[in-house]
Amino acid sequence: MLRKISEEIKKFIDENPNEKIILLHGGGSFGHYEASIFDDSRTVRTSEAMQELNYMITKQLLKSGVNVISIPGKFYTFDIVLNALEKGLVPLIYGDIKFDGSIISADDMSIDIVKKLNARLLFAIDKAGILGRDGRVISELRRIDEVGRLLQANYYDITGGIISKIQKIFENNLNAMIFDGSKAGNIYLALKGYNIGTLVRGNPNA
Repeated sequence: MLRKISEEIKKFIDENPNEKIILLHGGGSFGHYEASIFDDSRTVRTSEAMQELNYMITKQLLKSGVNVISIPGKFYTFDIVLNALEKGLVPLIYGDIKFDGSIISADDMSIDIVKKLNARLLFAIDKAGILGRDGRVISELRRIDEVGRLLQANYYDITGGIISKIQKIFENNLNAMIFDGSKAGNIYLALKGYNIGTLVRGNPNA
C-alpha cells in the first residue's frame, strides 16, 4: 500500500509541479497503542514506534521519487515547514510525543498548517468516508450536530479518532475531504480535487 500511495503522490507532483504538498501521518497501531500504556517507558517506546513508522514511509516516498523531508512532531514549527517548501521539498510531519509525555497530534498540526496557508485539507482513512448508521457513506456534513448520526470507528486511537477529526474541522471553520486512502487511485484523485468520500463543510462560505 505504501508504494501505491507514494506513486500516486509522485504522479500528482509530476503533473502539477507548481503545487505544494505537505504530508502528515499519525501512528495507527504503531504509535497509538504504545501511547496508551502509561508507565515510565511510555515516551521512549512511543517515540521509537513513530520513528520506525516514519522511516518506512520516508523510505518508500524517496524510492518513488518524492523529495520528502521528515519532520518529527516534537520539533514542528510552521517556519520549518515553510523553509522546506521554499527549498522544493515535501514536508512529511508525523504525530509524536513530547519529552513530558504529552501527545502531539498530526490532526492538530495539519489544521494549524491549513489555516495559515489557506490550503486544502485531506484526511486519508481506511474507510470509504464517514459512514452513517446504515453503513452508507455520508457524502457531505454541514453541521456539527450531524455527527450524532455517525458510527464510532472501532479501532484504538489515543488522539480521538474520526469523531475528533470532524469536531476539529468544524471548530476551526474549515472544509475537509475524508476518503479511503487504501483504495487504488484515491490519493491521486483527492489531490486532484475530486470529491471521493465525505466532504466535511465546516466553512460553508469557502
